[in-house]
Amino acid sequence: MRVAFGTTLLDRGLNNPKQDGIDGIGQYCQELLHHYPKLPNPPLIFPYSFGQQQSQCGATLLPSYSKHVISALSQVHSEAFFKGIDLIHATDQFIPIANKPLLATVMDVIPLSHPQFLKSKSRYLKSFLWKKLTQRADRIITISEFSKTEITKHLGFSENQIDVIPLGVNKRYFQKITDTEKKRALDLLGIETPFFLFLGSIQRRKNLIRLLEAHAKLPHSLAQTYPLVIAGKLAWDDGKTLSSIEHAISEGRAKWLNYISEDQKLALLQSATGLAFVSLYEGFGLPITEAFASELPVITSNCTSMPEVAGDAAIIVDPENTQQITDALLSLIEDGALSTKLKALGKQRYQLFSWEENAKRTLSIYQKMV
Repeated sequence: MRVAFGTTLLDRGLNNPKQDGIDGIGQYCQELLHHYPKLPNPPLIFPYSFGQQQSQCGATLLPSYSKHVISALSQVHSEAFFKGIDLIHATDQFIPIANKPLLATVMDVIPLSHPQFLKSKSRYLKSFLWKKLTQRADRIITISEFSKTEITKHLGFSENQIDVIPLGVNKRYFQKITDTEKKRALDLLGIETPFFLFLGSIQRRKNLIRLLEAHAKLPHSLAQTYPLVIAGKLAWDDGKTLSSIEHAISEGRAKWLNYISEDQKLALLQSATGLAFVSLYEGFGLPITEAFASELPVITSNCTSMPEVAGDAAIIVDPENTQQITDALLSLIEDGALSTKLKALGKQRYQLFSWEENAKRTLSIYQKMV
């Protein structure tokens, strides 16, 4: 079985680690490429990447996606790369137009359900085009039951056309590092314990303004004693988020790390008091399971996919209620028994999320489609 496998966003992250970094889709691609060769009767994977100058995962480099679409729609030619392929697995929004069975991974439908969370001035046109191209798929993989419901609502697929395969947790997150390694990493970042941690890109749907407001309301100068460490690149500023971060930094209750290495990420996860991940919308929420694997207590939202992923292993709050967020932060500071309980529950919970199982189930879909 010859499978064309999209790696555009993975290559973008690998080629520009400090500017773009590997996002959730990039991690998804990376893990599948790593696990496929270990499976019985693995597929022959032919990665492809649109508009990149180089590929660190051996992808065939294709022209920019817009040129591909215009060419395909005008029927001038179809990329020769796809002619010998049995199945196309489009892992991102760059969906090839070719007369082959098409499997699309759709992690969320934010472009359709919440276009206000996108920064592009042409977001409505791009969302329309993405919808039309995604609807060409013969089958859909998504990552949560919540996203499945959203896909049926906004893209018109039947439930029988959609497979829910949760994301996994990389094994590095439950390998303990030494106190010396933690201290070395934190010293390089200029961070002292204790602190709360936020992991994710800086954008409106991550709800950082409310998180910072809630953090500022901690009593008795605890906001300075337990500062919020924000680890993530800037995706876009809505005109308010960056000013909120800068104000919190000026008051000595926050630190923003625009780029961190994998080793530094491990040190942060294994050193923090808790992960504060109170987004307004997530298709899954990888930081939740990464924190569980790191035995880090989690505070997350009661909306979209997050309760489904967290189960009973996290403190669940209304992300629009700053007092609830403040109370959750305070409970992790004051209640050692609660933190211990959440660590144990998280350790049980993360075992439900396996990249090996994700790869096996994805391969079984390939086999059914060819």
